[in-house]
Amino acid sequence: MEINPVKWDWELMVFLNNLSPDVLNPFWSFVTYTKHWIPFLIFLMALFFYKSPAKKGVLGLSIVLVCAGLTHLITDFTKFLVMRSRPNTVEALSEVIKVLYEPSHSSFFSGHASTSFAATVFVFLSLKSKYRYLGLIFIWPILFSSSRIFVGVHFPSDVIVGGVVGTILAILFYELYNFLLYKLVHVGN
Repeated sequence: MEINPVKWDWELMVFLNNLSPDVLNPFWSFVTYTKHWIPFLIFLMALFFYKSPAKKGVLGLSIVLVCAGLTHLITDFTKFLVMRSRPNTVEALSEVIKVLYEPSHSSFFSGHASTSFAATVFVFLSLKSKYRYLGLIFIWPILFSSSRIFVGVHFPSDVIVGGVVGTILAILFYELYNFLLYKLVHVGN
């Protein structure tokens, strides 16, 4: 039996999008906007300075910003190359899903997922030994990314691939961070 890669994604999109009751539409509409997360992002950045020397905090903050920025650029470049239509622009789908937001540019892969996972995974790897409940920060990328399905603008595969790409880039930048920390400590002595 052959699996149609589009069919499973479309069917899962319809199922997940309609899984959320209409009463949650304002919640998902709120969650999907980046500007609503700015206080949380500032909190994440401040964590680098709370239990660390200033140089280490500046390095961590700089790396997470570069990581998120590069992830965003890779995401936009991929969208430009792939040019996949968003669910809200596909007539056959837009008739059977809730569309709460209507961007028109390309869909693959989700920038919300890639950048939020890149930042979160990097922060978690860098600071997990300093904060007991730091794993709770993963609530952000999970809500932020899944909101894109519930508002009707990304397929599940867009979100999954975005999360994987962001995680891989975060791990690579974490390795760079450790290398630079090592250099900072050994050059500084």
